[in-house]
Amino acid sequence: MGLLLASAMSKLYAFYFNLPETIGGINFQAILLGLVISVGVSLAAGLGASKRVTAIHPAESMHPEPPRRAGKMIFEYLPWLWRRLDPVWKMSLRTINRKRGRFLITLVGVIFAVGLLVMSLFSNDSIDYLIQKHFYQEQHYDLFVRFTVPVKESETLNISRLDGVIKTEPLLEIPVKMHFNGRSEDELLQGLPAYLTLKKLIGDNEKHLKLPEEGILISQRTASKLGARVGDRVEVETLLGLGPTRRTGIKIMGINRQLVGSGSYIEINQANRLLEESGLVSGVMLKVDPGKVKLVEEELNEMTGVSSISSLQKELDNLNQNMDSMIYTISILIAFAVLLGFAIVYNSSVINFAERKRELASLRVTGFTTREVFGLLFKETLLQSLLGVFLGLPFGQMMTEWYVRALSTDLFTMQVVVYPRTYLFSAVGGIFFIMAAHLFTVKGVRQLDLVDVLKEKD
Repeated sequence: MGLLLASAMSKLYAFYFNLPETIGGINFQAILLGLVISVGVSLAAGLGASKRVTAIHPAESMHPEPPRRAGKMIFEYLPWLWRRLDPVWKMSLRTINRKRGRFLITLVGVIFAVGLLVMSLFSNDSIDYLIQKHFYQEQHYDLFVRFTVPVKESETLNISRLDGVIKTEPLLEIPVKMHFNGRSEDELLQGLPAYLTLKKLIGDNEKHLKLPEEGILISQRTASKLGARVGDRVEVETLLGLGPTRRTGIKIMGINRQLVGSGSYIEINQANRLLEESGLVSGVMLKVDPGKVKLVEEELNEMTGVSSISSLQKELDNLNQNMDSMIYTISILIAFAVLLGFAIVYNSSVINFAERKRELASLRVTGFTTREVFGLLFKETLLQSLLGVFLGLPFGQMMTEWYVRALSTDLFTMQVVVYPRTYLFSAVGGIFFIMAAHLFTVKGVRQLDLVDVLKEKD
């Protein structure tokens, strides 16, 4: 079943992201790891339970299990609280205290299930955050044009004069290698104008960074790999291929953080000085009249020297289309989380009910109504539910952070963004599968044969 599901999801990714279908091949390392974990957990659970059973002497096993030694609960050391609890609550708490091992194991299962719900739903939050930040707040151009070779800035006048072009801003992209304290890292250095308006540079705490006249705004990824900080000087080695390779020391004036793409920023005139040139540009950003974007694109395609044209709107449209695959993936993970939580709680509840049939029947005989017995079991489930959800939500945040750390690449950084609605939906989902499992179990209370259950079994 696991292989079939993995193959189906791989084909889904291949369809939406135009990937080769060979990605659906069998990963024996993943299969082996999954098998080891599954079998290991199953063996540990089975051996742990059977060890306790085989340790019982045959003669002792013929007698009913004697009542366990009762000890004081933590709540009983708080008289002001304990006195305010009704007898049913006290019975529920004492039952949990007697079966605390099972309660804790089930609680861990609920925590993992709720955590998986948070991790499943966060993807939608992070993609929404990425779209809002990258496409609406940081990028203000409509078209991004790159040239086959760097040209003089004066040669871009023809582009700025096209019908529909509102504003143009040049840039110079230089492939470089940065050196610091014996470490080196390849990087793309982007020279931008000091009057930059079509692109917003972001630093720590989403603070807007101003491009310095001298110095560099290094990318967070490169700064981390080099171990460099603001105020340090890095050696920048140009690799553009125009003339000889040059190395220049530049002071780090700030650290920029990008969700999509990578690169460090420098003022365009300083970028030219690194190459011992002046007025060179390798591309231009355009702000275009919304009704004439297609016309401008067609005219740019007819120009010689233009290597590529990127449309911000088309990138956004492609991302929104690819979100369809995320819906399927999220749905599968949500279903798995709910089924996992339901199975864990239901299994524990069935065992608990089977062991306590005699006790519950005794309560019915002594005057407890069916509703009151339901209430007793419900209070135990309620404590498990509230505690599991309370601990599962922050655990889901931790799982999400681990997942994002493994997912982030040099060109794509996923932020851990979890909206309040995700916590709400996860909490509701957790309570739902716990209550569903509880209702499936306690319906057996109505079917109890009091006479048969209370008979002494030989």
